Amino acid sequence: MIEAFKMIYKNRISIERDITEEDVRSIIKSELLDEFTHPRVKLSIERKLSMALARVNNSNLSQIQKEMILSVINEEYVKLSIGLKN
Repeated sequence: MIEAFKMIYKNRISIERDITEEDVRSIIKSELLDEFTHPRVKLSIERKLSMALARVNNSNLSQIQKEMILSVINEEYVKLSIGLKN
């Protein structure tokens, strides 16, 4: 799953080193929260989820790799959604 993730998010400093599943989850969380975008142009978590899902589905990964990454993205989205509601 980590290598598949690196294929989708290549050319990013955060993945040029060895990363763990925890690192992958952290990167996904940052992406969903749009943490590295200026506050005036941040997108909603739902829009970022849609973009992440499209990125994976439009990639050249195998179906199994896509399903693994999509599962992690959805898990992180659910965690964040619950946290945002509380």
